Amino acid sequence: MKKFKLLLWLIVLGLIALVVYQNLEFLKIQHTLTVNLGVKQFSTDLNLGVMLLGLFIAGFLIAYFFSLTHRFKSRKTIRKLNEELNIERKKAAEMQPRKEGDSRQSSAAAPESGKPSGPAAGQATPSEQKGDTA
Repeated sequence: MKKFKLLLWLIVLGLIALVVYQNLEFLKIQHTLTVNLGVKQFSTDLNLGVMLLGLFIAGFLIAYFFSLTHRFKSRKTIRKLNEELNIERKKAAEMQPRKEGDSRQSSAAAPESGKPSGPAAGQATPSEQKGDTA
C-alpha cells in the first residue's frame, strides 16, 4: 500500500510539473499588484506564478488557522477519554486479584467435599473396565 501511495503522489507531482513546464511563458508574465489603503498606496510588479503561489500559501494558512480550534477541542476530548480509560483499567486491575482469589477458594473447596474420587474410591480404572487385568 505504501508503494502504491508513493507511486500515486509521484504521478500527481509529475502532472503538476508538466503543467507548469508547458505554461512557463504564461506564469512569467509581469503584473502590477496595487493595494490602496486610503492613506498609502502600495504597488509592486510580480510574476503571475509568484502571485498564484502566494495566494495558494495564504489560502492554506487561513484554512490551517480556522482548523486550530477543532484540533484543540479534539485533543482535549482525547486527553479526557484517555484519563477515563486509565481509571477504568486501574479499577479492573484491582478487581482481578479478587476474582483469582475467589476461583482459588472454590477450586480448593471442591476436593474437600468429603467424597473420595478416582481409583481409591473404588471406581474402576479404564483398563479394568475393558477387562484387562495386570
